[in-house]
Amino acid sequence: MKRLFHDILYAIPPLVSFLSIPAVFLVRSEEKNSLIFGLSLFRIGLIGAALVLTVFSVMMFLSRRKNHPFLYYCSGFLVIISAEILLFSRFPSDNTRNLIPLIADRAKPLLWAMLISGITWLLALSFSGKKPSRAYNLFLFITAVLVYWVISSHIDRYAWQIDLKGNTLMCLSLILSAALWFFIFHSEIDRAVKTAAGCLFFAVLGYCVTRSIGMWMGRGETPPKAYWNELAESIVHGRLYLEHPSGTHDLTLYNGKWYVPNPPLPGILLLPFVQSERGAAAVNMTVYSAVAAGINAGLLYLMLILAFTHEGGPLFSVAADGSTYPGNSASIAAWVCILFIFGTDHLWLGTTGQMWFISQLLVVTFTLLACICVICRFSPVFAGIALGFGMLCRPNIFPIWLCLLGLYLHQEREFPRLYWQKTFFWCLKSGLPVVFSVGLSLLYNKVRFDDWMDFGYVTINGADWIMQAVQQYGMFHPHFLKTNVEVMLFGLPELDFSGERFFFQPHVAGYSIFLMTPALIYAFRALRKNWFSIGAWSSVIVSVVLLLLYHNTGAEQIGYRYLLDITAPLVLLTADGVGKKVSWLFKGMTIFSVILSFVGIYWWYMGRV
Repeated sequence: MKRLFHDILYAIPPLVSFLSIPAVFLVRSEEKNSLIFGLSLFRIGLIGAALVLTVFSVMMFLSRRKNHPFLYYCSGFLVIISAEILLFSRFPSDNTRNLIPLIADRAKPLLWAMLISGITWLLALSFSGKKPSRAYNLFLFITAVLVYWVISSHIDRYAWQIDLKGNTLMCLSLILSAALWFFIFHSEIDRAVKTAAGCLFFAVLGYCVTRSIGMWMGRGETPPKAYWNELAESIVHGRLYLEHPSGTHDLTLYNGKWYVPNPPLPGILLLPFVQSERGAAAVNMTVYSAVAAGINAGLLYLMLILAFTHEGGPLFSVAADGSTYPGNSASIAAWVCILFIFGTDHLWLGTTGQMWFISQLLVVTFTLLACICVICRFSPVFAGIALGFGMLCRPNIFPIWLCLLGLYLHQEREFPRLYWQKTFFWCLKSGLPVVFSVGLSLLYNKVRFDDWMDFGYVTINGADWIMQAVQQYGMFHPHFLKTNVEVMLFGLPELDFSGERFFFQPHVAGYSIFLMTPALIYAFRALRKNWFSIGAWSSVIVSVVLLLLYHNTGAEQIGYRYLLDITAPLVLLTADGVGKKVSWLFKGMTIFSVILSFVGIYWWYMGRV
């Protein structure tokens, strides 16, 4: 049965390749381009390519028992080039000089034959147990980036609505950082250098992918409702209000002045960049958010590698079944990093460049830093400072402190024992910066609104339905429980295949976290009797309870963006739940989440009706 399935897989490429020949041949070219038999030179070339693919497929079928290793590389190349041409041919373009839609239209039978052949060969090789060489993943990545560079550079040249600034530099950076990580990772070199190379790659990857998608979606410059650059300029001139704001939506009016209601840290971080004649205009807020996304990707990978391998006290050095798996730590860290950076709302947030969303990105930054400080056994003061900075972006993330405490206790003693005196002083040292940040937030309220407890949210110039709810019930109330549960856990997007609009049409309130990121179920495998699990799950549960009582679901969004408030504990729990090796199920769920995230971003910017 196994051999039969193997043979069937190898028989598919010759069949689809052969069928692509008449499919290409039967479509006549325009008369002015006709060279012979009503075919243009381009279409004759396509027929020749289909013949070559057919002959090659037959040869592979006849020698299928050998499972040629080079077939991995051929298959990967065919899948990448066909998939990218088909994908980018769907991007809206009115310019007739853009050749990508033309190529895809003329070569569609051949492209699908290439795609199907490549996928079936890869399945056959995987099914046979034949493994590719170490360099295979690097080959795939570099090939994908180079093909993307060729296609995107061509579209950028001829599509007026696309402006891919820095496209070549980003592609070059991706290739160099990937090659650097690969060669360092497989060399006899210090683990810290390997970790640094991995962090650099994921930081570059996170920034370049986020920035590129933003530019493809027309979000390459500072959008409306960015505000942080304007607040930074105001602070430079000694004001906490915006003198001439670019807009007033989501701002708070008090005594005739417009204020950004959120805590001010995202604006304070921009102070060095606005101290010029250009002021707020000197900062492109979409670049700011993409940089934050890239930093988060690098920090997330760093946190996971340290959690597996840090000599001062690895967190997951032993799996649930007793087997050690630090050797697979890089693979687990990479897949979990891809899941949370590209398979959640994090990717979309990084493209927006707007006020609320930048605050949320920076929350991820500082909570990851706080966890890294604890895992590395730095002074608890540093962990508290990092968490305090996070609270100066979004105050509701204070439950993350429970995760930090769990990490500390897990490294000190086995559950349920603990050192009471040491724990007390750790709590004191880590808690004081958090309390200090709360005091700063209250002082900020007093200076702005003459009220220590007025955060400016109740009188914000926002959507009427949000303001009516918060003014009637307050910021947190059981009244909001039903709606939040429906969106967070059970919300589903609408699928429309009528052809009249983009097929993916979720409600702007968001949809279920387990649909957008189904691999979150792996976090439940980390339900164990140890201090880390107790601390991490406590922070998750308390945060979720607060979110379920919150007065809105996140307003307009793709999935459920508030999930990112608890990224740090969820990442650690998910990585722990993966086990000693990344399963095909986890990989499949991750790929599904990434694809769904890309589809959601396209819907948000171009497919909404």
